[in-house]
Amino acid sequence: MKILSFFPDTCRALTSGRAIAPGLLLLLALVAAPFAAAPALADDEDGGIMGVKLSMNPDPLDQAVEAGIDHLFEVLRDPAAPFDENKVAAMLDFVTTMQDDPKDIEPARRFGGQGVCLRREVDTSLDTILRYFYNPDIPNFLLCPAVLRLSGWHDGSEFLTRERRLWDELPTLNDPVLVRGREFEVNTPDSFAEAYYRYDLDRLIILLKYQGKNVAISISEQPERSDVGRKGAILDDQQWDYFYSGIEGLNKGMIGWMDTFMYNSGSVQVFTEHDAAAPRSSVFLFKWLKAGWAGMNVVKRSHIYDGSLRYARSFSKVLESPSLTPDEVAAGMRTVAALPKAEVDAQIREYARNFEIRFADNPKLQKREYARVIADGAYAKVLDSDARKSVLALQKLKCMIGMDALLDICASPVAAAPKVEVEPGS
Repeated sequence: MKILSFFPDTCRALTSGRAIAPGLLLLLALVAAPFAAAPALADDEDGGIMGVKLSMNPDPLDQAVEAGIDHLFEVLRDPAAPFDENKVAAMLDFVTTMQDDPKDIEPARRFGGQGVCLRREVDTSLDTILRYFYNPDIPNFLLCPAVLRLSGWHDGSEFLTRERRLWDELPTLNDPVLVRGREFEVNTPDSFAEAYYRYDLDRLIILLKYQGKNVAISISEQPERSDVGRKGAILDDQQWDYFYSGIEGLNKGMIGWMDTFMYNSGSVQVFTEHDAAAPRSSVFLFKWLKAGWAGMNVVKRSHIYDGSLRYARSFSKVLESPSLTPDEVAAGMRTVAALPKAEVDAQIREYARNFEIRFADNPKLQKREYARVIADGAYAKVLDSDARKSVLALQKLKCMIGMDALLDICASPVAAAPKVEVEPGS
């Protein structure tokens, strides 16, 4: 989908599930806990990849704001529940007028885990945000490639079946517009244990006009636990370069053998257009995550916030790029989606060879089990059909945005996207 995700969409952590005796499982959990706690504390001390430290005594979120968040999740879970704009007024006041960094404000626990608040300004209009984030031709993971490897909408989602696009609703946005769907996502390696997971999300999108401003609210909840975590590696977070081994476990020393899961997650993301002409908008994210092993949650607020910042940094790079437009990205992704299998396979073989050349000496890939995965172009065998399309889509985006890519896919006559002329104001 698109992130910490949060989109992300987002930062992930540990959890288990091997079929072993309860007594032995408890013993293993107790033995492993000290090893997991030490890296977690270290992450808190250095602020993770993004280097931001959070207060040990955060302020609680105002109860009126909490009530608005509760109402949004009620409407998400029950399609028959009416959306009441009055019930979210305090929440909207909070997110649309907030100017300070909310990192040291903590929302109430939800989904069995702690939560964080994040705010980011972006130099773009809500119309452009919707054309990127809610365009069926643009995979959501491309908009936050630091936290999502893969995403998509499940068949039957209202988002896919409605004829009118969300950005077409803005000129006549008198009453709230609600759109539902179910997505799947695969995250990039998290910054705690470098694991990645596949999971589903129920999502509700609400468009409304609040105090004269166009606002989009995106609410998501993970209805079931993820599949088992697999070992990955963050090679260059700013260049969106990651390794996916396909091997179950964690890239974390003495606990690398453990089966882990994302048990629950949820988010509320509010996009507010402050100035369509400038253009300028803000993004406010509330994010919760429970993940670990044997039903235990080991995710700290610092882990969630670190993943949320990775999400924000990457979507800002895409949305604010002067070399991209939503129409051009959509056209480029359509060409990638239309590639015949033989062309996809050929491109992936080249990608695997170039990946090995670029990262063979990376310290994170010196483990024997990883070296075997990438040796002699073998990395191509680890990438299934979905992963192959995501690789090509990301390489296409990187070359369109002017970043260093492992494939010259923009120069390929098969994959090249035609230049799209955009009418002023469209």
